[in-house]
Amino acid sequence: MKSAETPVRDEITAFLHDYARAVAAGDSAAVAASYAETYIEGDPGGAAAITNDTDYRTALDQRHTAMTEQFGLTGAHVTVLDVLDLAPGYVLVPTRWTLDFAPPHGTAGSAQFAQTYVVRVGDEGPQILLYLSHEREDEAMRKLGLSD
Repeated sequence: MKSAETPVRDEITAFLHDYARAVAAGDSAAVAASYAETYIEGDPGGAAAITNDTDYRTALDQRHTAMTEQFGLTGAHVTVLDVLDLAPGYVLVPTRWTLDFAPPHGTAGSAQFAQTYVVRVGDEGPQILLYLSHEREDEAMRKLGLSD
């Protein structure tokens, strides 16, 4: 695979930076708009097809509330490591996320997660079709002492 051309790289990088801001802000409408109507989400524990509907946006709201109230999420930042041509109209995007926490009880800190996306690049803008986490989020949260 070769790196995508600069305009595509720039578009994907801007798209994922906007997505990270939406994640940090709890903007479920913007987060949901970043995904296809149905997409695949996976981690080392398994994978699932996710339907991007009203219930999904409600779950995003609940997740953000839990992340901020229980774990003290204060920031989400993404670094795009590369944008690789996968097939015409599709790119593979390895990333490194940093989530910052200041829990109500405990020590502030950051967690890093490696995640890879398959993104469709089309006339209507990028859409995430596949999201793979290289670690299990629950295990990373336990290592930080944020969960049992």
